[in-house]
Amino acid sequence: MSGGLKTGSVYNGLGYSAVDVNGETALGVEGLSLRVSALWTHGVSPGQYVGDELTVSNIDAYDGLRLYEVFAEKSFGQLNVRVGNLLADEEFVGAEYGGALIHAVFGQSAFWAANTRNAGPAFNVPGLGVRFRYDFDQARYAQFGIYDGDTFDDAGGDATINQHGTHFELGNGQGWTSLYEVGYNGFNVDDGAELPGWYRLGAWYHSSEFDTNAGGKKEGNGGIYGAVDKMLTRDGLGAFARLGISERDRSRFHWVIDTGFNYTGLIPGRDEDVTALGFVYGKHSSDITTTKSHEAVVELTHQFQMSPSVYLQPDIQWIKRPSGDASIDDALVIGLRAGFTF
Repeated sequence: MSGGLKTGSVYNGLGYSAVDVNGETALGVEGLSLRVSALWTHGVSPGQYVGDELTVSNIDAYDGLRLYEVFAEKSFGQLNVRVGNLLADEEFVGAEYGGALIHAVFGQSAFWAANTRNAGPAFNVPGLGVRFRYDFDQARYAQFGIYDGDTFDDAGGDATINQHGTHFELGNGQGWTSLYEVGYNGFNVDDGAELPGWYRLGAWYHSSEFDTNAGGKKEGNGGIYGAVDKMLTRDGLGAFARLGISERDRSRFHWVIDTGFNYTGLIPGRDEDVTALGFVYGKHSSDITTTKSHEAVVELTHQFQMSPSVYLQPDIQWIKRPSGDASIDDALVIGLRAGFTF
């Protein structure tokens, strides 16, 4: 890493394990599935060198071994219900073609995560909640989720309180986080005749009290968003785009847009490799008196699939105006990720 606050290098890592149970096979309950998972995060945050807000690495998290997702999911005809300790970003505000990118904002969207309490029920801290999804047909759906308003259980963001994922607290001024989404997923009904896409419109709301950028307090914060994933060619090229807008007077980012491309099999003879290019622009609220600017990121990465269970992924990122602060130099981050699946 060069530029930013200072030059340096770091290591961070993640381990994930899960047990999925088919409820029909194990318990004789039709349409039931269960999951219990654990997460281990370790290493040093690149943010101490870059000085950014949007987070260079999507596995950058407070160190520790923690209980992760624990849920039961059941279908009742066209209605699907999931209840337990949930990750809202797994089911809302997605960008499927952004999944290969390493920068965190291409997964968990900044127009929600940066403006709600402690990033919401998402990586790396799920929250107690329930999600309802109604499938009108194979492509069209509507879904709604309501979750614990503060998965850290501390308004100041002290990650040690729920470090191991076993501290559950509701109420006590935390409020509730809710998300709403309607969508059309053409990938589910792809017949090969046209290039499919996945289109979503949604909203989020947090019910607790928020500090305003002018120094007061107001009840609740929320925003709206749209997201598109679109296959561009049948030989592996796809694109994504998302735009979210939040309350200007109480949000860190008034609006954020991210977009990019994903190409599977770009290099001849390497059909499983993935090349991805992404761009994000986060516009800070103009009501913030200390920062009236933006943070922008460009990322290029290539995932070399060495075997079905091993990949190597070189990555390069350029961060313009980290934290929107013109006094901090633009940062260049070069990294290498190795992944192993067992």
